[in-house]
Amino acid sequence: MLSLPVMRWLSGLAVLLVVGHVCTFVISDATGIDRSVGMLRQLDLNGEANLAAWFYSFLLLSCSVLTLGLTVAARLRRSSLAGRWAVLAAVLLVMAVDETAQLHDMATGPLRNGLDIDFGVFYFAWLLPAVGFLAVCAVYFAPLVRSLGPAVQARFVGAVLVYLAGAVGVEMVSGFVASGGRKSAQYLAVLTVEEALELAGVLLVLGTLLALLRRLQPSVTVSLAGHGVGSQVVLDSPLPSAPRGQ
Repeated sequence: MLSLPVMRWLSGLAVLLVVGHVCTFVISDATGIDRSVGMLRQLDLNGEANLAAWFYSFLLLSCSVLTLGLTVAARLRRSSLAGRWAVLAAVLLVMAVDETAQLHDMATGPLRNGLDIDFGVFYFAWLLPAVGFLAVCAVYFAPLVRSLGPAVQARFVGAVLVYLAGAVGVEMVSGFVASGGRKSAQYLAVLTVEEALELAGVLLVLGTLLALLRRLQPSVTVSLAGHGVGSQVVLDSPLPSAPRGQ
């Protein structure tokens, strides 16, 4: 059995990125170097087409792949929730693509101008359709969440809430802070909290998905999480069938 402490490595890289992100502020302030060029740009967690964006997109893509594995397992068990797992995998895939392409930002300008929003909770106007989409997701995925065991259910919900606290909650706060300028110390501090929460949330979701895969008991496995958060991914092992609806 091949054992790789993936979660430990990914968590360590995330911490380094957050530290590097903060260092870009310090270096830029001390030297006057623009944060949008060179290595400073690569470490900007709010930047586009850089190392930070690639890493974040990779985490989301990994979540999508693991969810696809849970979809296959659910179908082998003839579970009625297989379709919901598949939709969740698709949503995570779209999120991974969006993180690299920044598609959601394309809606901000037209919505902000159309609604005449200067500053405030919906200054980043992509949040308007996003909140509606989240409400639909909450209803649609509720049966899937309820099907998880109490411990995993609490872990999964907690991970999603941490992510949403950054991606939605702190993003709304930053709409107010942006009135002081996007280079103000206050705005940059809020931005750092937002990005750190999003990273932490995605890592927690990834760890929870690995824990779910650990429930499978194949004869040939690969351990992906190392000590403490072990998990197993099926390479070739039939699963016992389960009654429909489970």
